[in-house]
Amino acid sequence: MQLVERRTHTVRLPRDDVAFLLNHARHLVDVVPAFRRGVYRITPRGFVGWFDTPSLRFAINPKIPWPNVRMLLGKTHAEHDAAGDVEPDSGLLDVLAREFASQLRAVTRVGLVAGYHDHDTVSPFLRGKFRVAEQLRDAAARAFPDRFHITESVLDLDTPWNRIPRAIAEQLLANPRLAANTRNELRDAALPLESVQATPITEADFAAAEAEPRASHYQPLLELCRFLHDGCAAAQMPEPGTGAFLIDLSRAFERWLTHGLRAQLAASPSWQVEAQPMFPVGPTTLQPDIVIRRNAKACAVLDAKWKAPGTVPDASDLHQILAYSAITEARHVALVYPGRRFARRTFAVPGSDTTVSLFRSRVVGMVEECDLSIAQLARFVRRNHC
Repeated sequence: MQLVERRTHTVRLPRDDVAFLLNHARHLVDVVPAFRRGVYRITPRGFVGWFDTPSLRFAINPKIPWPNVRMLLGKTHAEHDAAGDVEPDSGLLDVLAREFASQLRAVTRVGLVAGYHDHDTVSPFLRGKFRVAEQLRDAAARAFPDRFHITESVLDLDTPWNRIPRAIAEQLLANPRLAANTRNELRDAALPLESVQATPITEADFAAAEAEPRASHYQPLLELCRFLHDGCAAAQMPEPGTGAFLIDLSRAFERWLTHGLRAQLAASPSWQVEAQPMFPVGPTTLQPDIVIRRNAKACAVLDAKWKAPGTVPDASDLHQILAYSAITEARHVALVYPGRRFARRTFAVPGSDTTVSLFRSRVVGMVEECDLSIAQLARFVRRNHC
């Protein structure tokens, strides 16, 4: 069943599929009964891709052109620069897999980074750290043990920044819907990682990989791995025969804005762009999308909203952005929406020196045109604040 994100579709659905959507896919689609028996109004949220129910496959297309979706994801594979439509239940994963292979080759050209890690082993020689408990058990079983239980530091490629792409490559290669030429390209690109263990990815792996300064050239690859990992994680459906691969466009839009603003403000070291900094408040934590600082002082807070702006912003969105102003002490806050052209509207908050802006950042058209709207946003922040 073909759907378009954020657009309502009236469809006839089997009862089991309706129950599945209501129980397991509320974060993906809104389901409302229509006036006819067995007919429902379905509105996909801000995801593109596909997911299965017990008897149907829902393929969700974006409202914007596929090349612009790739732009939001930061993808640059030349073969798809002028691509038209992409089938979300096969072509989307294929495009991302080819981009993954391209990014992995770029990393291996610079050089894979090895690292030290602890390795438990049994050796005829005593070296490293002696594991007493295991040795005592061995001694109890044999009168004269001839092996030492040790933990030693080993330098090899089995590190978080290498395990992550290895695991993603295995996930992609295991997908039967991947095109044969893409599969071959991916398999060749992953050959340098053959010695790395294919283990499940954890948040600790991502944190360790992002914190390793020697692996800075891995960052574009690791960001793509995060997208692929999150998209594949949606496949953990509760019933046999159901799966999914979904891209959250709201997160993609937010990251695209963050990278664009960093590029625009990079010329001056006094400006910093923070992505989702955490501010503990009692038992909860506030986490604005983007905080722009000058000389460490918060100047502006931006919150990305992947939805139509409407003529009047939602009160809940204003409450959220004003809370960010209070916690960061930034005098300017803004809601940033996607659009087909750049637009800006600013108004003051009564009884306060805080100003609120509503921006529309262009996400349809040539990459250069969309980048220009981010340049206009950065110029406004730079000229009017701090």
